[in-house]
Amino acid sequence: MSVSLEVCRERTDATGPAGHWADERTTAVVLAREDGEVIGSVVVLDLGADDPALRFAAVPEGAFEALVPMLREAAALVGAAGGTALRWIAESDEMPPSVSEELGATEDGDVYRWWRLELSAARTEAGAAGPVEERPAGEDAVFRLGLEDALFDVEIEDDTAILVHDREEEHVPDELTALVAAVVRRLREAHPAVGAAEAYAAPDDDILGAALTAVGFVPTDRRAVEYLLPLGG
Repeated sequence: MSVSLEVCRERTDATGPAGHWADERTTAVVLAREDGEVIGSVVVLDLGADDPALRFAAVPEGAFEALVPMLREAAALVGAAGGTALRWIAESDEMPPSVSEELGATEDGDVYRWWRLELSAARTEAGAAGPVEERPAGEDAVFRLGLEDALFDVEIEDDTAILVHDREEEHVPDELTALVAAVVRRLREAHPAVGAAEAYAAPDDDILGAALTAVGFVPTDRRAVEYLLPLGG
């Protein structure tokens, strides 16, 4: 079996249903096929930045063996469009070191790190600041709790809850601690089959880190990394 590449410069039957063109900034999609079946993709985004080193980003998905040729093809597209670098973000467990080494890409910093909590060890009495309220949940969430302009959507994968966080302004740790603790209490009460929870935080988000720590979350080795592939020169 061999992998073949297909470059799509507009929405096709193969790229549309999979959501590759859901972002209006999409300029091309590189598809990898094996025996006619799509096994991977790289969406090329034009972010509109004036700096040609910041203008283009890629969104890779799919089989490890197809990542290098797909990203090379994406880099060629970016170079032809005037970009001087290609950037992408990937989870550390989704991007083998051999991929960046073979491409000549480097890590350009952590975007976020995952934290994990075994619910049996949670400190749900932590935090009591402000009214936590139920809000309409996002598309994939089983519930959403919010506190002023901070919220967590909670998704469940197998026996693990994924806490997807969003907030518009800074909060003191006690406020976010109250929100995280309320989310964990709801999980224990409404979803007893869930044994653990995971959340992610940016490396410089000390307030969220303090709130997660207060409830019992601990940082893991899993992280999201921005990769940088310089072009030309």
